[in-house]
Amino acid sequence: MRTFRHVLDVGEGPPLLLLHGWSAHGGFFAPQLELAKLGRRIIVPDLPGHGQDRRPHTKLTIANLADGLDRFLAERDLCGVALVGWSMGAMVAFEYIARRGLSRLASLAVVDMSARIVNDNQWSFGLASGLDARGAEIAARAMARDWPRYARRIAPSLFAPGLPPGHDLLAFAHANIANNDGDTLADIWRSLAQADHRPTVSAITVPCLIIAGEQSQLYRPAVTKWLASHIPHSRHVVIPGAGHTPHLEQPARFNAELAAFLAVAPQRER
Repeated sequence: MRTFRHVLDVGEGPPLLLLHGWSAHGGFFAPQLELAKLGRRIIVPDLPGHGQDRRPHTKLTIANLADGLDRFLAERDLCGVALVGWSMGAMVAFEYIARRGLSRLASLAVVDMSARIVNDNQWSFGLASGLDARGAEIAARAMARDWPRYARRIAPSLFAPGLPPGHDLLAFAHANIANNDGDTLADIWRSLAQADHRPTVSAITVPCLIIAGEQSQLYRPAVTKWLASHIPHSRHVVIPGAGHTPHLEQPARFNAELAAFLAVAPQRER
């Protein structure tokens, strides 16, 4: 996997790198560019297969995305990175940590994500819908068969219930999610459904912030509580009035929580 092909890089200071969720792109972190004013270098890639880095007819996995992150960090010689992973972006972060360790990271923030998204008889902290492995494969086939139709179902699930149909956030999410390649995203989805980073999270030793929207439709409150209880040195924050995208729905509160965490998280030297 080559490095990231489309990256927004603004500001100066310790690097803050934000990884977006499945079917989204770096523009979903637009409100977080404000953090550059606090003396941070904000780095926001479009992950391969998403946004301006669409790769139709290319089979991609979470491991591929993690390899892309590894190459990007190495090519730009980035160390002491505060890494933020929202949804799938957190799974990419977990995969990177499992493969490459923590030597380049100063801290980690996980935004509304589980260590494993599918459920079974021994694991109930996956998606709130109760999705199991069979259901994940059925969903992947539906994505590949008719992505525009499937994309219409995704945007409303990202936000707290009750958002009016014509709301700007819904329109933004739907338009940008629909502008993807269904086959590519189906392959990434299959890989996401197969990922299991329960062993990885307990070995994370850098300071960690776990953030969730109180009204997330995708993950129940118990999911991020589980993560916080299994990642050492972690802090758990729940943001009222937000769903799966607290950084978009309540950006001022989200940015304040992230800035407060970064202010006290020690900076790792090269």
